[in-house]
Amino acid sequence: MKALKICFYDFRRLIINPITLCGLIVAIVACVIAGFCFSPSVAPTYTLSYIASTADELYENFMFGNYDDSADSLSALIIENENIIRGQQNTLLIENYQTIQTDTDGLIERLRLYNSYPDIYPTESNNSLDVTLRDDLDEFYSTISAMSVYECPIYFTEEEVDTIKNLSTLLNNTIYASANTNGIRTMYDVLLEEENYRLLNAFADIEAVNWQLGVDTAVALEVDYVVNVRSKLRDILNEFDTVYSDTQDFNTMVNLAINYEQIATLANYNLKAELYLHLSDSIPNIATRLGFENQEVQEIRQAIIRNNYIINEERLYYTTYSSPMNFNEATGSVNAYDFAYYLIAIIGFIMVFIGIFFVYKLFGRDRKKGKVDVVLTQDASFNAVFAGKFLAVFFATFTLLLIVSILIILTSFLIYGASFTPVLAVFNLSSAYVVSPIVYLLFKVLCIEFEVMFFALVTMLLMNVSRKFDLMFGVSLGIYAVSFVMNIFLSGFLVYALLPFAHTNLFSYFGGANSSFGFLNTVFISGGNFFISLSYILVLMLGLYFFTNQLFKRN
Repeated sequence: MKALKICFYDFRRLIINPITLCGLIVAIVACVIAGFCFSPSVAPTYTLSYIASTADELYENFMFGNYDDSADSLSALIIENENIIRGQQNTLLIENYQTIQTDTDGLIERLRLYNSYPDIYPTESNNSLDVTLRDDLDEFYSTISAMSVYECPIYFTEEEVDTIKNLSTLLNNTIYASANTNGIRTMYDVLLEEENYRLLNAFADIEAVNWQLGVDTAVALEVDYVVNVRSKLRDILNEFDTVYSDTQDFNTMVNLAINYEQIATLANYNLKAELYLHLSDSIPNIATRLGFENQEVQEIRQAIIRNNYIINEERLYYTTYSSPMNFNEATGSVNAYDFAYYLIAIIGFIMVFIGIFFVYKLFGRDRKKGKVDVVLTQDASFNAVFAGKFLAVFFATFTLLLIVSILIILTSFLIYGASFTPVLAVFNLSSAYVVSPIVYLLFKVLCIEFEVMFFALVTMLLMNVSRKFDLMFGVSLGIYAVSFVMNIFLSGFLVYALLPFAHTNLFSYFGGANSSFGFLNTVFISGGNFFISLSYILVLMLGLYFFTNQLFKRN
């Protein structure tokens, strides 16, 4: 009972306080300034590229048009998926390449012998070997240049492909069929020129990466991104035909066409992304070769899981979902939640500083002025005083955070209007879930308060370690500033997960990873798991609470 009385008394002192009011004004000013800087992308992810004003025109464009998002073009993506999977199982190309490289070694040996014994070597019998090499290399280059990198089980860098191309051109220009011995010597003289000889050796030194999918993996990918997707696309086309024949409902037809585009493009992306994840541990620089150099692995995994949720959606009609921190992705217009999340993220940053100040006021300045001693003389135990002040910090910060968040949401509704498009997010990098945007923002607010209380406990510890309260207040602010910077730049490293700061941003596990709002940037913790992080940080916070309580008694 004493603890609650102390909590209530200190709660009023913290809320009705000039510094608190100034802090709120600073927060509001920061939000206003941030509002002027707020300019998210408003382009919807899926729209039809062609213009149609009638059902007949839409049907013609979608079924028979020459657009990237017409039915035939999108179906070609699934054919590409099939070719990619089968190409990964192709061994003939590997064998051809190895044969050509062996033949190239033979040509280099013949050139070396000719260079040593020009009068007796070569003979006309060598010509057929050179012509065969020329033709085989020309055919090989034509084959790989026509294939996508995903279809080919041998991976070359751009420089290596250029080497193959240049050598094929050189041999086509120098090696001729039915050449006599003098003609062969003339050709060899050209090939022995420094630049050309270097090109031959560069080709011979290429170490092509021979990587293939396992049979089980290939079958699973084919079922997921070819067989099942083709079946769904066929159902969408049948429904599209039915709607056109029966009702010619234009909006329904548009939704079906967008649904068709969405399923085909997501399936094509997912297959390539899954192949990249399989290859990333086996092939150096594979991210650059496959175009994933600007994406985090965690971001790709989230995209795969999120896309699979949409691909496996039983409904045929296009279902719009918002993405975490990009609520306008589905609608194509800025709405309240984009603006609200942006401002709440900034308020969360400021709220930690306010929480640190509240602890400094109750555990630093109150001790310095003797207020704690006065309370202890009024039949209040050490535990009650400590618990009361801790609860006062909790309720004061949570009340302020809740009030400001509600004001932000209401203001956002007035400016942009509300949208009820559900959020499709990925929890723990393992499972997708759908939630209303209001609930999603509530997750954010709760996780901010959790972070505030962690740094409040750190400050409480420092205030009881030393009686230099002002200095400890500065140290607390410094610790938060350092941890904030570390979360931005180090949270992608597994070693960093050993530090508690890596686990204070629990919201990242609700699909809030890889978000960027200027300096408010975070990356999903490598190997992270919400339940592990929550357990770790809770145990640490409880330990801080009881240890600091003992220090409080001793002091």
